[in-house]
Order: sequence, then structure tokens, then C-alpha cells
Amino acid sequence: MPFIGVKTANKLTPSQKLAVKAGMGQAVELIPGKTESKLMMSIEDGLDLFFRGEEKTSCAFVEVRLKDEAAFEAKAAMTAKIFDVLEKEAGVAKDDAYVNIQEYPEWGSRGVLKK
Repeated sequence: MPFIGVKTANKLTPSQKLAVKAGMGQAVELIPGKTESKLMMSIEDGLDLFFRGEEKTSCAFVEVRLKDEAAFEAKAAMTAKIFDVLEKEAGVAKDDAYVNIQEYPEWGSRGVLKK
């Protein structure tokens, strides 16, 4: 039950969005027990984003939300993959992106809250 939200100043084509989606699906699968088939995603492109005190035409912020804690090594591998996907598929340099990971012990799905 993961969620990945991508916010970027870059304006993406439909094919770039699909490539980012596919890459994020591969990234989340680096966390044991997480699959692309259960991944919910949002991609917000062409945003007015400011970074390091100035408006940027190319930068990104990615938030990852996971049910339960994951091992640091798995999160590190996923993070590296996310940076690679942003660079290759969206044209965002690794120096111009942040990734944030949040882990939750409880998560609602299919009408119920799960522990």
C-alpha cells in the first residue's frame, strides 16, 4: 500500500509521465513486500517551484509513503532508483531533487484501517 507523489517544475510529455510511473513502480519494488500493483501515484508537472532561493525550471520533490517501516538499505536502494528515474525520464538532475520517505503503522484500505 505505498504512495508516491512526484512534484516537478519540468513539463512532462505523456510518454515521460508513463516512463516516470514505470520507473517508480520498479523503485517501490525494491522495498520487500511492496509491489507496483498496489502502488498509488500522482505526478504534478509544470509547477512553479522555488529551490535554493530561486524559481527553477527543472527540479523535483518526491514523497514516498509506506505502511510499516522498511529496512534502511531497501529505502536507500529505492531512493537511488528514484533519483535515476527523475534524471533519465524527467530530465531532473540529482542535485535538483529531494526525496522524502514517511512510514506509517496504520493505513486505511478497502474500507478498513489496518495495523
